[in-house]
Amino acid sequence: MHIQSGNAADFMQHGLSDADLAAYAQAEDMLWVMLEDLLKPDDRPEIWAAFPQFLSALPMFSRVVRNSHAKAAGGGVQLDVRVAIALETLLAMCEAHEGALDLAIGRLTRVTTLQNNSIMAQGALFHVHGMADPENPKYKLEGRFCAKPFLELHVLEGSTHQCCASWLDKSAGDLNTTPWEQVWNSESAQAVRASIHDGSYRHCNKMACPAIQSGTLPTKEAAAEHWPTLASLITDLETVMPAGPEDVNLAYDLTCNLSCPSCRTHKIAADEATRQRYDAMQERAILPMLRDAKTVFITGSGDPFASKNFRRLMEKLTPDEYPDLRFRIMTNAMLFTPREWERFPALHKRVFSLQISIDGASAATHELLRRGARWEVMQQNLRFAAGLLEQGLIERLSLSFTVQAENFHEMGQGVALAEALNATSIYFGKITNWGTFSPAEYAAKAVFLPDHPQYQAFLAAMADPRLRSPRVQLGNLVEFLPESSAVAA
Repeated sequence: MHIQSGNAADFMQHGLSDADLAAYAQAEDMLWVMLEDLLKPDDRPEIWAAFPQFLSALPMFSRVVRNSHAKAAGGGVQLDVRVAIALETLLAMCEAHEGALDLAIGRLTRVTTLQNNSIMAQGALFHVHGMADPENPKYKLEGRFCAKPFLELHVLEGSTHQCCASWLDKSAGDLNTTPWEQVWNSESAQAVRASIHDGSYRHCNKMACPAIQSGTLPTKEAAAEHWPTLASLITDLETVMPAGPEDVNLAYDLTCNLSCPSCRTHKIAADEATRQRYDAMQERAILPMLRDAKTVFITGSGDPFASKNFRRLMEKLTPDEYPDLRFRIMTNAMLFTPREWERFPALHKRVFSLQISIDGASAATHELLRRGARWEVMQQNLRFAAGLLEQGLIERLSLSFTVQAENFHEMGQGVALAEALNATSIYFGKITNWGTFSPAEYAAKAVFLPDHPQYQAFLAAMADPRLRSPRVQLGNLVEFLPESSAVAA
């Protein structure tokens, strides 16, 4: 994998002295070391912070990086994808520190579009954005606190995460094979908490996280006041939690009645063997873990009413057995009918939040992006959900809208729909590539990227005054608001 970007004879022809040749060779060796380091599956904020001093001490490094990149781009050497990403990232960092910030941001934006799961490249892009906007407090994470890794556990198929897996890829462990107590305080789980304490957030996708992008992470002092149970833990930099998670997100069963292209290529239903495995995990780990939890989220992986496992689980989480537990239910609403609601008395007056994914405000768009859905049925079930909210049978009704090229023009209509239903909120967020798109397909969907052909139309849609409604949550899209209203949002 070592990239030889030239040889002594070539450089002697350009008048390089022996000292320059020695410096060039040293820089080549350092490039190898740094590429190796950047292959680790996390951000490297300490490298980005030290880059000015590094370039000052080794001024030949930029030349080595450019020559190596040119050789790779010209087909002179074949690189592993991860190495190519690391090399592109180093070139962008060199450009940024030579004053070409727009060039660096453009390069890193292209890299992170093609490989949006590279936490390292996302972190580098976040750092360069901070260089370009040094007065913006959202790029200064030291002294800020995120409570999620201390309070939440998201259970996926074969992994667990202390936040949404698209924002925090690092797994704390597997509940199929490991007791939940060990997973909750595993070495990986503690490493994530340590990264919050030290302000590096090295395991987080900084360009995707809504809290980071919206600049809403509280200071440690404010967090200690808001979460008194975490106050001493924040002060003492503790990473071991004395109690289990307060908020549990169950997202291991992908079973769904729809096959939306944003998350799958075909309809998925768990087979009998898989359902038995889920049942065993629920009995052994999930049900005991939920006894001290405050909320359970079912589900971001499919639809709770299409899953036999989640249906059985909801039936077992009775108020007698789990008196302090409240539900967050996420559904595409196609099965959320009065008849289904009556089958789950355990949910009645215990649903803290009912979240319904819409992805469109018209029949054509909704049925295109929620493959298998029917807009007429959706409207009926949305009205039923609004009635539950009005009657006090649920506490909150939220709509969820995944923004992409096919639907961005209906964001304002989505807000109007939320207003008509008197919904508590409507959330807009960037589409994520869950592995269902090729890089080129995702780039075509990602209308929020500056080089997308509809980017200007997207910015115009973001200027719709309806997006300033207090019901609207813009998450990782808040940066696209017109400058005059971005702070207020």
